[in-house]
Amino acid sequence: MNAPVPTPCLLLALIQGADRLEAKLGKAEASYAVERCLNRMSRCAEAHARDALESRQDTLQARFEDAEAALMAAREMRERVSALPPVSGIKLGLRVGLVLMSEHAGVLEDARQGARLLAQAAEADAISVSGAFGEALPALARRLLDGFVEEAAPAAPAPAPAQAVEAPSALESHGTGEVLTRPVPMQLYQPEVPIQQVQPMQSEQPAAAVSVELAHQLRVSHRGKSWVIDASHPALLFGRETANDIVVHDPRVSRQHARIEWRNGLFYLIDSSTNGTYLLDDQNPERCIKQNEHVLGEKGHIGCGFSVADNMSEAVAFALL
Repeated sequence: MNAPVPTPCLLLALIQGADRLEAKLGKAEASYAVERCLNRMSRCAEAHARDALESRQDTLQARFEDAEAALMAAREMRERVSALPPVSGIKLGLRVGLVLMSEHAGVLEDARQGARLLAQAAEADAISVSGAFGEALPALARRLLDGFVEEAAPAAPAPAPAQAVEAPSALESHGTGEVLTRPVPMQLYQPEVPIQQVQPMQSEQPAAAVSVELAHQLRVSHRGKSWVIDASHPALLFGRETANDIVVHDPRVSRQHARIEWRNGLFYLIDSSTNGTYLLDDQNPERCIKQNEHVLGEKGHIGCGFSVADNMSEAVAFALL
């Protein structure tokens, strides 16, 4: 396997609602609530191997060597902040901007300004990424980006709409989270169907029908920890009980939910749960495996009883070595 190419990038997150909280409760109480958010966000960045981290007032900035890791950290930050209860009736939110350092010639201050502009332009609780950042993501992660759009063939020539105005870039929001910036005119692009709308498969194809490369090792990751499955360690268990190798915290997870096994150079995902195990790899739509097994591909994510996009922070990632 070729080593992944580094894609240095910058994440900038803005906490929304702190000013209203300060006006209602005073600076000390508002600062405490914001600090609680920043602490949760910092832990998310740490779990996804950030390079550098800085926080001040209501802003967090983190640098990553990998665009996919930055996106996963941003999604987890959003989930963690969203899970916090309102303070005196005021719900704090998050807006995130993500850019590649290469877009700004590696100049940190320019990248910070670019990420800040994206975050400020985003809707509430949205993650906004630059077009270059979106293109740098692997196919699987790009599909997790709710607002990702693929370029379509332009329509037949027609008079330009009156509202069309020249601009260096535009934002398109699809209401469910992330936004992808691309060059205007935006009418040349059509949104993909969100992953949440993909229906689980009712039955699995036989493992022999799946074409994968024989491999000796599989790296499995969950919440910043990693395991390697190979001939000397041929199985990995995950579920709700603490006796599992990977403990997944979600009410939809069974006590002994699923396992990955190495057999003759192939890695099998085997479900033994009530709600099924969701598999999203970089070559196929998400599928639900229930009381069955499936050969894993090169790279992807696993959801124990839930769609990967529903709870990314508890999804199990895997990649062939």
